[in-house]
Amino acid sequence: MRLLNTSTLELKTFHQDRPQYAILSHTWTKDEPPFKAFVARKHFSKSIARFRKKKYVKVVMSCELAKESGLDWIWIDTCCIDKSSSTELAEAINSMYTWYEAAEVCFAYLRDVSDLEDPLSENSSFARSRWFTRGWTLQELIAPRTVEFYSSNWVRIGSKWEYAATIERITGIHQSVLRDPYFSGLSSPWSVAQRMSWAANRCTTRPEDLAYSLMGLFNVQMPLLYGEGAQKAFVRLQGEIAKSTNDQSLFAWGGWPLSLEDIAEDALIAGGSLYSPHPSRFALCRDIIPLRRNDGDLSWSSEFSLLNDGYLRIKLRIAENTSRLDMRETHVAFLECELIGYPDHVVGFFVHEYDRVEGMPADVRVYKREFATLAIFPRRIAMEAPLRDVFLSSVY
Repeated sequence: MRLLNTSTLELKTFHQDRPQYAILSHTWTKDEPPFKAFVARKHFSKSIARFRKKKYVKVVMSCELAKESGLDWIWIDTCCIDKSSSTELAEAINSMYTWYEAAEVCFAYLRDVSDLEDPLSENSSFARSRWFTRGWTLQELIAPRTVEFYSSNWVRIGSKWEYAATIERITGIHQSVLRDPYFSGLSSPWSVAQRMSWAANRCTTRPEDLAYSLMGLFNVQMPLLYGEGAQKAFVRLQGEIAKSTNDQSLFAWGGWPLSLEDIAEDALIAGGSLYSPHPSRFALCRDIIPLRRNDGDLSWSSEFSLLNDGYLRIKLRIAENTSRLDMRETHVAFLECELIGYPDHVVGFFVHEYDRVEGMPADVRVYKREFATLAIFPRRIAMEAPLRDVFLSSVY
């Protein structure tokens, strides 16, 4: 990990025994300071003034804030990573959540926010800041213990702890997460679906980064394959998450039709994958949590395993649909999840059973998810459904 000295603006690499450091969170512009400017020692040692020009003020001001906090070192993504090295870039992206988590303080620079208005007002520039819409800034908001927000003029606005309620309104992230100094990946009490919902309305410049920026939030790592596209990257991410958790809310994505009659044809899933094609499909899943077993019922196994041929093996209770004749071949698969506020119900989705899949034993039941919709069902109905060892398609 490279750190920038806040006094000399020199880079130094630390492998172990890293000193305390600050970290910067910001949205990029076209005039970001290049990595080369900080390794070309002879070039920039002639005069420090060039760093005080407009395109370098972000570095200078960040260093000043760090020094005021008693810190000699700071990490800034634009100048501390050699992006010409694919190996170094991959290592940095896979480590970034940890780096933000370990920082003493994170300075979030909001270049489109004024310090002359009330950030708590509903239509303030703070509430409308681009920073709250970007993929990478999600982990930069959650991982650090302390996040201090600064306006375009580098005037302190407040901290994420102070404005937790306002940030919850802006982002959908519960304020208790923002006030939790020990939030960390899969050890957190927040379900996969809840964490995915925090990314539902965010975007990134490179399509694949929407998935890569979420690795730290789920404590997983995977190779970076730029060019694979957003959907393939996000499906790979879900596959890695499936290897690390038995939380079935990973599969609880989609809309909430008012009834079976409201399921539209455009809700059909191309390819019938169990995985979501995009984080936006979790937008309405903020309140889905693992099933709470207060009375010991619904004791099916939550374990599942990935197979190399594009299927996921899982034990689910599956009930045949009898309410619509035109959906006679559509069944209901009950997940080990519930919706907050509906403790006597479970979450389920609709699946279609294949007649026969080449290469699969005849006695194996193989399903595909049929609609990008969810529904809640009385817990007693789920209890009556047979528990089946099934294979579900996990590819598009």
